[in-house]
Amino acid sequence: MRAGGSLLWSKTLQISHAFALFGCTFWRALSLIGLALVAGCAGVQTLPKPSESIELSIFSINDFHGHIQPKSPVPLSPRLPDPQSGELKAQPAGGVAYLATVLDKFRVQRKHQVFVAAGDLVGASPQMSSLLKDEPTVSALGELGLAASSLGNHDLDAGLPELLRKTRGECASTGCVWPEFKGASFPYLAANMFETETGKRVLPSHTMKDIGGLKVAFVGAVTRDTPKVIMPKSIVGLRFADEVATLNALVPELRAAGAQVLVAIMHEGAMYDGAANDPSYACPGLKGRGVDIAKQLDPAYAIIISGHTHQAYTCKIDGRLMVQAGSFGGWLTESRLTLDATGRVLDAQAVNHPVLQGVYAPNPAFVALVARAAALTTAARNKPVADLSRGATRMAVAPFGDTALGNLVADSHLAFARKRGAVDIGVTNSGGIRADLTVESGRTVTLSDLFAIQPFTNELIALTLTGTQLQELIRRQLNSRRANGPATLQVSHNLRYQWSQAEGAAAVLESVTVDGKSLDPARDYRIVANNFTAEGGNDLNVMKQGRDREVVGMDIDAFEEYLRENPKAMDQIEPGRIVRK
Repeated sequence: MRAGGSLLWSKTLQISHAFALFGCTFWRALSLIGLALVAGCAGVQTLPKPSESIELSIFSINDFHGHIQPKSPVPLSPRLPDPQSGELKAQPAGGVAYLATVLDKFRVQRKHQVFVAAGDLVGASPQMSSLLKDEPTVSALGELGLAASSLGNHDLDAGLPELLRKTRGECASTGCVWPEFKGASFPYLAANMFETETGKRVLPSHTMKDIGGLKVAFVGAVTRDTPKVIMPKSIVGLRFADEVATLNALVPELRAAGAQVLVAIMHEGAMYDGAANDPSYACPGLKGRGVDIAKQLDPAYAIIISGHTHQAYTCKIDGRLMVQAGSFGGWLTESRLTLDATGRVLDAQAVNHPVLQGVYAPNPAFVALVARAAALTTAARNKPVADLSRGATRMAVAPFGDTALGNLVADSHLAFARKRGAVDIGVTNSGGIRADLTVESGRTVTLSDLFAIQPFTNELIALTLTGTQLQELIRRQLNSRRANGPATLQVSHNLRYQWSQAEGAAAVLESVTVDGKSLDPARDYRIVANNFTAEGGNDLNVMKQGRDREVVGMDIDAFEEYLRENPKAMDQIEPGRIVRK
C-alpha cells in the first residue's frame, strides 16, 4: 500500500481496534486525536500517487431486516467494554439514521468508495417496516446510496412477485402505503436463482461500476439452502444452484465484459466466536459454509462480502478477505483494497465500524423518515397485550436445549390449538424466534413487542404423526444442527426428552415422554406447529408426512391470546424440557 493511504488507514484501524478494547470513553478521546490526524495528514495525501495503483473502499451491511429503528441493545448488537467495569455489554446500535451518519463520516474520507449489501434487507422486519410492506426500508436504503445487494432468502418471504413489485416501485393491489415510494434504486443480484421451467435467471447476476478508472463487477448470490429456510409457497417455480459453481462459471463472461475487479456478494456466511475486528485476519475458529465456499471460489474474486449468519468478522481465508457486518445495521464494514492498474489486489484490509447510538448523532433526514413510519403504524404497534413481571430470552442455557422464550411460544401454540380442537403437543422452530421478550417496569407489553419475536405471521397447522414418526422427528432435528445455528425444535411443557452424544458420534435419543408417559410408537399424536415447520423446514421432512392437516390460526394471534389469558405463563417456562445427559 502506498504511504499516504497506509498511514490514514492504519490510524482508522488503530482507532477502531482501540475502541473495541477500551470502550466508549477512550473512543471519544481517540476520535478527537483521529480528526487531528486526518487534518495533519492532508499534506501526506497530496503526495504524488503511483499511476498504477488505486484505493477502493467497499462499505457493506447485511441482514438489515427492516430495522430502520431497531429495539436495542439486542444480543447481536456490538458488545464492547463498559468504561467503568470493563465488562462486555451490548451497546444500543443501528437504525438507519445512525447508519447514515457513520456512512457519511467515512465516505468523505475516501475518494473511491461504494456501498453494497449482502441480502435480507427486508423480511422478518419489525412492524414499523413490515406494516408498511417494508417500503420505508427499501426507500431509506436507496437514499443512503446503496449501489447493489445480493438477494437474501428473507427478501423472498412475501414471494417473488412482491419483491419485483418493490424493485419496480409499484403500489400493492391494496394501494400505496408509503407515499413517496418509488421502488428500489439499487439492483438485487442473484446469479444462482433460476426459473425451474425455463432455466433463465430471474434477477441480474451482477452490476458493473466504473470506479477510479477500473471496471468493478459486483456479483451476487443467495444461499443455495433457501428452500430449507423459507416457506415453499414463496419460491414456487424457482431453483437455487450452488454458489461456487455459479460464481466460478461467470468469471470468463465477466472478464470478457471488461471487468477488472470481481467482488462476490453472497447471502451465505460463517460462524465466529471472536471479535468483530481481528487485526491479524486469522479468525481462529471461523467455520461454516461460508468458509467452504471461500476455499473453492475462483481466485479472480478479490473479496467476499458475506451475510446470512448475522456475525461480525473481518477475516482472510487463503489470503482473501471475507467480511460480514453482523445484522440490523449495528455494524458497517469497510473493506479497503489497494489495486494496481489491472485490478490486481496489492493489499486488502477491513474494519467493522460499530454504529453506536451513544457516540453518533442521527442524520436528521432519516430521523424524519423514521418518524413518518412510526406515525403511520402507531395504533397497531402500541396495542397493549399484557403486564408481565419478567421477560424471557431465546438463548439456551445449554447448547441445543430448550429456552425460556421457546417454551413460552410452544406453550402458546398448544393452548391456542387446544381451544380449537384436540391437540397433544406444540412445537416451534428456534429460527422463527427473532428477538427476546424484554419487560420494563411500568410498561405494558405491546403487540409490537410480540411481533418482533414472531414477525412472519405464520399459520399454525395441526397434523397427526405416529409415535414412531415423532421419535424420528426428534432424532432428525438433533442430528441436523447446522454449522450456522441449531435447528433445535422448542417444545411445549408436556413433551420432554433426554439425549446424549459422544464426541465425533451422532446424537442418541435416550428417552421421550408426553404428559409424563413414555412415547408410544404405535399411537397417533396430534401436533401443532407453524407452517414453516409443518412443511418440513430446516430439513425436518418427517413433518411432511403429517396427516389430517388443519389450519388453526396465526402464530402471532396465539402468542397474544396466551399472554392475555394466562397471567402465570411466565412462571411455567423454565428450561429443562430438553436435557443432554
